[in-house]
Order: sequence, then structure tokens, then C-alpha cells
Amino acid sequence: MVPARARQPSARGEHRRHALVAAAGELLLEGGFSAVSHRAVAGRAGVPLAATTYYFTSLDDLRAAAVQHLAAGWLERSRAGVEALPGRIDDPERLALALVDVVVHGTDDGVLTMYERYLQAGRHPELRPVVAAYDAQVDALLREVLRRGGRAPCEDDVRRLLAVVDGTVLRALAEGAPAREAACAAVTAVLAAGGPFGVVRA
Repeated sequence: MVPARARQPSARGEHRRHALVAAAGELLLEGGFSAVSHRAVAGRAGVPLAATTYYFTSLDDLRAAAVQHLAAGWLERSRAGVEALPGRIDDPERLALALVDVVVHGTDDGVLTMYERYLQAGRHPELRPVVAAYDAQVDALLREVLRRGGRAPCEDDVRRLLAVVDGTVLRALAEGAPAREAACAAVTAVLAAGGPFGVVRA
């Protein structure tokens, strides 16, 4: 049998592959990584079970494609949000909301999936390049928002910002509290206190 990566699928094959990836992404959002099995994905996509092993070398390969598919959608929404922002944001609450919107998307179930992929990347090396590429683009968007907030951020500033957002979101998820609102409140408080997210420019 020819390995899945070596095949050149037809237009029909590409459509079927995309249906599998989209189905796996839906299952990830609904039930996390444990919900993504060959049988569940094939059933959701409405294709034969054998299609999952025809187009993907393994379940991990399919899951990585699903994460990449979801990440592309998250990044598209983040970019659109940043592009719609004004050139200058002086209000700390408005700036905090803009920053959190780059990182946190959708319902808490979707947010849980976003953070679960970090833990999964620790166990599954094939996810690490997908997560790293996503993180690099998020970092760039956060730097742009901080610049619009009148700051001159460096790489460490973005890492400190993400530490506040990530820590707050994870605790809120664990406690059943609204994650996005908690992150906005935490970032607003740090910004209002002159927090360390870049040197404030005049």
C-alpha cells in the first residue's frame, strides 16, 4: 500500500480529506482529543471508516491536521479583529479586551480545546510545529495591539502578557468561571497599574 503522505489525491479526494479534517475539528471542540477516533471522525464526515487511514498515516496525523484547521480559523478571526482596531487605544479596558480577543475565542468549550492542545503537544511531538507556528503569529498580533496601546513591546513583554492571560484562563476553566471575562479583568488590572507589557510611549 502506498503511504498516505505519498498519494496525490484527486479533487474528490481533497474534498473527502477536508471533510475528515473538519469533522475531527468539530469533535475536538465538542469533546477534546479523546473524542477524536477513526470511527467517530468517519461517522461525523459521512465517509467509510477506511478513508481515515487512506488519507492519514495515523490518528495522531489526523488530530494534528484538525488542530491546524482550527488554528487557521482562530488566527483568521484574530487578524480581522486587530485590523478593525483604531490606530491608538488609550483606554486600559479597551486595550485589555483587544489583547484577550487575540488569544481567547468562542465558548469556554472551545477555549478548553485551545489550551488542551498545549498539553497534548507535550505528549505528541507531531503537534509541536503546529502549536509553535500558531504561537508565533499570535505573538506578532499581540505586539501590534500593544503598539496601538502606545507601548513598545519586546518578546518578554508578550510572554508576560500571555502568562497573565493563560494562567487566568486555566484557573477560570478549572473553577467553572467565564474564562474570557476573567482574563479581561486580570489584564485590565495589570494595565491600570502600569503593568510590564512594554514601555509606554508618549
